Amino acid sequence: MINSRDLFELYPQTRLRAEKLIALAKQNGIDLLVTSTYRDNESQAALYAQGRTKPGLIVTNARPGQSWHNWRCAFDVVPIRNGKPVWGTTGLDGDLWRKVGELGESVGLEWAGRWTGKLREFAHFQYTGGLTLAQLQSGKVPA
Repeated sequence: MINSRDLFELYPQTRLRAEKLIALAKQNGIDLLVTSTYRDNESQAALYAQGRTKPGLIVTNARPGQSWHNWRCAFDVVPIRNGKPVWGTTGLDGDLWRKVGELGESVGLEWAGRWTGKLREFAHFQYTGGLTLAQLQSGKVPA
């Protein structure tokens, strides 16, 4: 089961944008910790089971093969404040996440904190290169 944190597990265009986000956040006084990059299908299945057939909260609606992580196009981060991860998304914590999201969008990433109609994931960023999951599944790669 693989749930990597290594940016080199991502497609080059996704990795480039992730590195830019991390550097830009640092310039803005925000330290980011990468919590997930590439995930294999087994790891995705375990996350999908959480809150459904296994204990815990639902953290994803993506089944194996349907997550951008499975295709090396997505990564998750968490800001660090005073040496601790900031998981809260309201008040000052929400302001911090919005800043991180805006920085990610400024380097060409889609921020899942803006999603509506589906599970919002403040930690999740992806670069699709304009491709759909079906195109990735057929062998295309983002440019």
